[in-house]
Parts: sequence; C-alpha cells; structure tokens
Amino acid sequence: LMEPLHFIIPSLRTSTRSKDTRSALRSTTHEYSGRSHPSALPQRDHRRIIHFTMRLLTHNVMRNNSAAASRSDSPPPLRITATRVRVDEPAASDDPDARRREVEFAKRTLPILDWESLLQGARAMGLDSLPPGVTPELAGDEGFLRALYHVLMNVHLVDGMLTCGETGREFPVTDGIVNMMLEESECG
Repeated sequence: LMEPLHFIIPSLRTSTRSKDTRSALRSTTHEYSGRSHPSALPQRDHRRIIHFTMRLLTHNVMRNNSAAASRSDSPPPLRITATRVRVDEPAASDDPDARRREVEFAKRTLPILDWESLLQGARAMGLDSLPPGVTPELAGDEGFLRALYHVLMNVHLVDGMLTCGETGREFPVTDGIVNMMLEESECG
C-alpha cells in the first residue's frame, strides 16, 4: 500500500538546517489523513538541501509519448496519484517586485494552460480552491493571479504516480523526479 498523502509546510527550496530547524520542520508536517507520519522529512543531516520536485506547471504539459498513446493534438493529461506533496510558503507579499513578477508570470502563462488538467492535478494533490473556469475578470485580478502563481510554482508532487488515462501506463514519481523512461517495445 502507498503511504497516506501529507503536506510538508513550510518547506524551503534551499536551506541550511540545524538540529532545531529540522525538529521544527518535522513538527509542521501535516498529513492529509490526520495521522502523523515519521518519514515525512529525511533523517540525514544535510548542510544544504535543494528541492527539485515536480510542480503542477510541469504536470500541465506532460503526456504519455509511447506508441500506444494517442497522437491527437490534445491528448488527455496524466492522472496524479499523490502519496507525498510539498507546498512551499509564498514569497513575502511586502516585496512589490516579487508581486509584480508573480502576476506577470501568471498572466503570461494563463493562456497556454490546460485548465482542466490543472484542475485535475490540483484536486489530486488536495487543492480544491481553483475555480472551474477563468473569466476575463479573474484573468485581470491581481489576487487571483498571485494565487495561481502559488498553485503552479509552490505545489510539488514529491512521491506518487502519474497514470495515462488512455493506456493505463504508470510513471512513478520518486523524490520529485518522474521516471518517464519507455521500454524499447513501447516506442513507435
């Protein structure tokens, strides 16, 4: 069985962790199921930890490239089965340059997003706050754009599975890295 979904909040992209910091982070681990989970953070003492994990923005463009999958212009998104998710703290809201960059990034990314895929991925990772569609009013709202930036860039799939809805092919995600290697027989 897969371990229950849990969130690690806050998690730092790059950090120097002392014993006190590690225990503070361990105490902020919350499980989606409401039970504690001892393996939420590495037990090793790292001087510098850099987290490279799959974001919802990355998931939005991923597709199964095997020969058995559809070659249509809009193949179905990969379904997420999350066992561990990390949500990073948003940038400080008192920095006007950071706010401007977040809004501009979200504004320029919004037209190319597959919104249905984003909704599906966000729900699979425990986020039900996205609207079912984007109206022109929302697309111009700074608060919505900053929240969208947060969902796209600060929500990470650490461990789980991506499954193709067409073929059933599973792609494991371990420590934030998706293994999309195909067997030779799967290539077209």
